[in-house]
Order: sequence, then structure tokens, then C-alpha cells
Amino acid sequence: MDITTYSAERETERSTNHYSPTNASLSTFRNGFWSLVRVFIPNLTSRRQRYARNTCPSTGLLNSPSSNTLRRRIGRILVPSFLAEDQRQEAQKIRPTDFLDGMRGYAAFAVYCCHFIMPTHPKAHMGYGGNDGIDDYWITQLPILRLIYSGHTCVCLFFVISGFAISLRPLELARKGSYSALLDNMTSAIFRRPCRLYIPCFTILGITFFLSICGAFDFAFALTKHWPFPSRPLRIPAVHPTMSLQFKDFFGQVFDWADPLNRKTKHIPYGVQLWTIPVELRCSLVSFLTIIALAKVRPYIRLVITAGIGVYFQLQRHPEATLFLAGSILAELHIERAEHDASNLFFRIPESRVQKLRATLLFLFGLFLASYPPHGAAKALFWGPFHWLAKLIVSDSADADLYFYQTIASTLLVYVANRSPSLQKLFTTQLAVYLGKISFSLYCVHQALINWFGYRTILLMWSFTGRDSLWEYEAGIVLTFIFQTILSIWVADIFWRLVDAPSVGLTKRIERACIGGSWANANIEKPL
Repeated sequence: MDITTYSAERETERSTNHYSPTNASLSTFRNGFWSLVRVFIPNLTSRRQRYARNTCPSTGLLNSPSSNTLRRRIGRILVPSFLAEDQRQEAQKIRPTDFLDGMRGYAAFAVYCCHFIMPTHPKAHMGYGGNDGIDDYWITQLPILRLIYSGHTCVCLFFVISGFAISLRPLELARKGSYSALLDNMTSAIFRRPCRLYIPCFTILGITFFLSICGAFDFAFALTKHWPFPSRPLRIPAVHPTMSLQFKDFFGQVFDWADPLNRKTKHIPYGVQLWTIPVELRCSLVSFLTIIALAKVRPYIRLVITAGIGVYFQLQRHPEATLFLAGSILAELHIERAEHDASNLFFRIPESRVQKLRATLLFLFGLFLASYPPHGAAKALFWGPFHWLAKLIVSDSADADLYFYQTIASTLLVYVANRSPSLQKLFTTQLAVYLGKISFSLYCVHQALINWFGYRTILLMWSFTGRDSLWEYEAGIVLTFIFQTILSIWVADIFWRLVDAPSVGLTKRIERACIGGSWANANIEKPL
């Protein structure tokens, strides 16, 4: 379906749906919005037109100092942070836990890759050789290679990293016996956690809703009636005939999604990838409660009890809580090792070759386990014995084997990277640091951009490359992926600077306004 055919069908649909004054106002709003966009994009005019406008006395308002200042500000906003002239690449000391940001950045990019390829590659999550020879022989289905688009594995890694990050400071205070400071810290963390998670999400949901009433997703929604791709689409915002119905749909979806105690995962069409955010909040509260309950317990007993609670949650099919508690355990082990190194400051031995080799092999094994396929594991190459073992240990219920291995793999990857300085270098490069900064923003914005530009760009590229042969089919997708990746990172960079980073300061100001007191300023940790 091309854009011309879609527009004709859209006009026919409006005429048959008794186009009301409300519909007319919605259409007027959309037309006015895009006209406003064209006005504020100066590059739409040629250099000669800009020169004539600057020299014409009647356009003095456009050349006023306030207008020039506004354009400079818009220009600074649109330029990515790594290209800004005022950015100085200063050498900063790498902290022991900075590798977590790099791991989170790579994982967020893999989630984006997963959502991009899912509609065009329906068997991507099938294990190699696991479908009786039907679309199960692609090299990208092999272990480790498949991690570039294994979104579910990366979500598990998110949970372990989050559990590590939110537990580190409280456990340090508990081990020092600073229980008063621990109470202050936990009060602040529990208060700030919902704000830190939900403010960027509500912002992107509001932007997505605004774009939906402007018609940004009309083309993608119309495609769902005659879907041109081999796999079903992720949920796309529905197009309603009136603005009131659009409002009702949006607020109803968001109201149900935001419930952290909802056992049923809510994939809302305005942000299908945001299903993890209420889960993050729920599991954060579980981790905080566990830390408070075990704050005065001896460290090794605390480790055993926390591990037992995590195993129980895993058997009860709450793997997300297990992953958070695994992060708490790794944080405690990190603190214990740091205390040991501090007490032997003059006898610290650098990482030997044997230790590097052992860490590399363990990390590769973790990557291998993380590659456990969601489908066809019983027949897939390498995975038959692992599938049998998982069914023997956990249960025969759906996805129990997948959660079992991904929980082990995510925990193992963070544990090994935390103990190996050589592996941490992989996650503290400039690319890893940058992806870590924009990871949450990229996670928030990528699906709306795929719905807006991705599908139509694939069809556009196929109109040039064709799609009859495998090479033509994949060439169109690769070209679209390059364009979509540049667009997604650019928009994520803007969202990070305008929404995500300022939300940290906004959360602090909300806390100070609501709580007050001198300790509210002294015990605010950097949010995740």
C-alpha cells in the first residue's frame, strides 16, 4: 500500500463515518500543526529566499534578536551532544561500577534491534535447526550471534543491573551499621523511584499521543488491515474517528499500564516496550523491603536469605523479582571485595593472564546461556540437553526453561564483568559510555519512531531494491535499518537532554518540596 492509496482510503473512511464537526476540528488541528512545523524549520527555504527575507523591511519580526536567539537555541537542541562544539572530551576517572552503564547501553540498542526486525523476520527467535528445516538455518540464529536482537535477554540484564544499582548504597550503609543514615537513604530512594521511572515515560507517552492525533501513525495503522510483512506487528496506536475517543483510549491504556501490582503484563500501543517500567517499580520495592528487613543481619546470612527468596520467586514464576534480588547479591559481593581491596591497598595484585582467561571463558559461557532460544530449543543445535535439564529442574510450564537460563546468564554476565577489569574495558569505551547515557531515552523513543517512519521506509526501500529475492528483501531492510538507527539515536539524544536528564533534577526538587529537611539534600544518590 502506497501513501496515495492510503490517503484515498482514509478520505473514504472519513466520509462513510459521518465526518462530524469534531472530526473537522481534528483535521484542522493536524493541518495547522504541520503548517507550524514548516514555519519553524528554516532549512525548508533556499539561501536566496532567506537572503531576500533578511533584506526585506516587512520581515523585520523574523530577524529580531529574539527570533535569532530562538533559532540558535533550536539549533543547539537539534545538534547531537557528541557533535556540539561546546562539548569538551575530558578524561574522567572511571568508577568501579561505570561498566554497568555500558552494559545497559548495549542492551538498550539490542532491544531496539529486536523490535525493528520482528515484523520482517518471524523466525528470528527460533533456535538453529529447531523448526524441522523450515527457516531455522540462518547464521543469526546461532548462539551469541543472536544476542544482537535478543530483546528478552537484554530486559533480564536490565533487571539485574537495576537491582545492583539501587542496592549498592543501602548495603554499604547497612554493613557500616549506619542505620539512621540507611533509613534516610531508603526513604529518599523509595520516594524518588516512581518519579524517576515514570516522568520520562509519561512524557514520551504524551508525545506519542500528540503525534497520534496529528496523524503520525495513521499510515502504520492502515497497514495493519493489509499487513505487508511476514510477521504480525507490534501494537500500533489505533486511529479513532473523534478526538474524544482518542483521549478516552489513551487515558484508559495508560491508567491500566501504570499499575505496578498488575500481574498481567500490559503492552500498551502508545509504548509497547514500556511494559517493563511498572515491573521495575514493583521489583524495586521488593528489593528495598528485603534490604530493610535484613539490614541488621550478618552479611553472609543476608546473602543466603536473599538467595533463598530469589529461588522461591523463580519457582513461583516471578523471574523479574529474582533478577532484582540477584543484583542485590552482586552488589553485596562487590562491596565485600572493595572492602577487602581497601584493607590490602599495598598488596593489591593486578589481574593475571590466567584470571583474564578464566573471566573471558566464563563471560563467553554466560553469553552462550543468554542465547537460549525462545522457540524450538528442544530440537535446536546445542540446546537439546539444556532444554531437558531445565524441564527437570523447574517445570514443564511455558517459558520456564527460557526464564531459568536467562536468569542464570544475566547474573553470571554482571558477576564476571564486575570482577574482571579487562572485561570492564569493553563497557567503558566512548561508544559504550554514550549508549549508556542515552539508554533509557533510546528505550523510550524507539518504538514510536518505528511506527512512524520504520514501516513506510521499508516499503519505500523495497520500491527501489525489490523484494522478490532474498538479497533484494534484505537490502531494503538493511538500508532502512541504517536510516532508522541514525534517526532513533538522534531523537534519543534530544530526549535525553530535554527530558531524561532534567527529570533527575525535577525528582530532587519534588522530594525537597515534599519532605524538606537538611538530610533531603545530603542523601540523594544518582538515580538509575
